[in-house]
Amino acid sequence: MSNGESMSLEVTGEFKERIRKFKAEWRRKYKEISKEKTPQVDGAGRRIVEKRPDGFDFIIEAYMRECLDKHFPGWSWEMGGAPQFLGSEWVIIWGTLSIVDEMLVPFGINPPIRKFSATNGVRVKYKRGAPHTADNVIDIGNDVSSANSKAFKKSINQLTHIGDDVYGKRIEEEGAGSLEDVTLASNDATAFGKWVSENKLSFGEVMEILGVKSMTEVTDFAGAIKKIKEKKEWT
Repeated sequence: MSNGESMSLEVTGEFKERIRKFKAEWRRKYKEISKEKTPQVDGAGRRIVEKRPDGFDFIIEAYMRECLDKHFPGWSWEMGGAPQFLGSEWVIIWGTLSIVDEMLVPFGINPPIRKFSATNGVRVKYKRGAPHTADNVIDIGNDVSSANSKAFKKSINQLTHIGDDVYGKRIEEEGAGSLEDVTLASNDATAFGKWVSENKLSFGEVMEILGVKSMTEVTDFAGAIKKIKEKKEWT
């Protein structure tokens, strides 16, 4: 091949169709993982989903490792470097999760490895009422381990969709649409309330338009929306 010449790769319709099918299957695989329900406890009664001090749910690391072993055996977690400290208050950990994903093979990627890096941190714990100095640190090993666990679990969720239900990352496509579409289809009071708020209406105004003294009198939410839109002259 002479200088200035380039080699072109002919992409046939058959090849494009194969890629489309591979991508659809790939998406289906991760959608199925996302739809898996995380159990509250294991067979021995040990809690799998617990509450953080701020009220949010979290999944214990052991369960997420178990899910990795099930879906992506051969995974690895590699630290990005030594723990980093923000002054004397915070310890930060960075790491990279690698999984073996056979869905990459048809694309000629070998070894078929996907990666995601994440950081996380925790406050260093000191003896109660003592100055925040090295002599008063309770257990820096536990603090580093906790930061590492949080970064590890974040990578798992982002890369694989494990735990989407607990971490609020799952998207329910069935029945999705605008709030109005959902309300009209479900005739649900909660959805109607969200529609009212979304459209910046007060419930007092809604009750006046509908001619009711209480929202409990409203049962036909589709009809209520139609009447409100006509009154407000919304198209």
